[in-house]
Amino acid sequence: MKRFKRFAWPYFFWMLVFTLIPIVLLFVISFLEMRSLNFASARFSFAAFSKTFNSVYINAFVKSIVLAAIATAFCILIGYPLAYIVSTLNIANRFSFLLILIMPMFTNMLLRVNTINKLLRPESFLKNLFGISLNISGSETAVVLVMVLMYLPFMVFPIFTVLEKIDPSLLEASRDLGANNFKTFLKVTLPLSLKGISSGIIMVFLPCATSFTIPYIVSEGKMKLIGNIIEDKMGLGNVITTDYPVGSLLSIIILIAVMGSLWLISKIDAEGETLL
Repeated sequence: MKRFKRFAWPYFFWMLVFTLIPIVLLFVISFLEMRSLNFASARFSFAAFSKTFNSVYINAFVKSIVLAAIATAFCILIGYPLAYIVSTLNIANRFSFLLILIMPMFTNMLLRVNTINKLLRPESFLKNLFGISLNISGSETAVVLVMVLMYLPFMVFPIFTVLEKIDPSLLEASRDLGANNFKTFLKVTLPLSLKGISSGIIMVFLPCATSFTIPYIVSEGKMKLIGNIIEDKMGLGNVITTDYPVGSLLSIIILIAVMGSLWLISKIDAEGETLL
């Protein structure tokens, strides 16, 4: 195995240049006072901390977490039954269903978000064709709905993968012992599929919580979640609102929250039954 270690160096170099160094730079910049990326004129300061911990940013952070949690919950409620149904289909039908589920992912995400957002407007073709006027475009409900539609496959696939691997003899043994279908699901299937649910939560909650594209397009720039604020502070939005130290500190806070979430979910034991 030692002779293959040299092949790991390109990956290590990639992680160093594009992951570790940027994180270190974000950490350093958060302790500086600077209006541009000119380190020569920068000076040490805690100003970013006093600016960051105010009601505007805290509310944006809380709203981001809440909307992401709601979207994740809906993905579980919709995704688990879908994954369960697919796992019971024969090979041909299973492949067809998974293909239908994955096909939208081959199109550009911006195109999909824009298309769905147009359907949520009062004068969409749904009103002309079916007489249905949703009129929720730009609302928090619309943001959650688009998040669910965008990330639902990322909940379905890990749950389906785990369900597919469950030994059918375990289900038969449960029924032989007198358990009905519901009790078998509750005592056997669900505990054995918690690993898939936890993986789905990681793949849905984290991108939803840090998303800036979906809230920006759906609300037409009116809704400011934490991802949108970081975008503005990093000079990617309005130049007037650019504040690299604040943007860096917010990014570090998000990174800590994400890593904390990953650590918590990783505490699921090897059987996928409990959080330790």
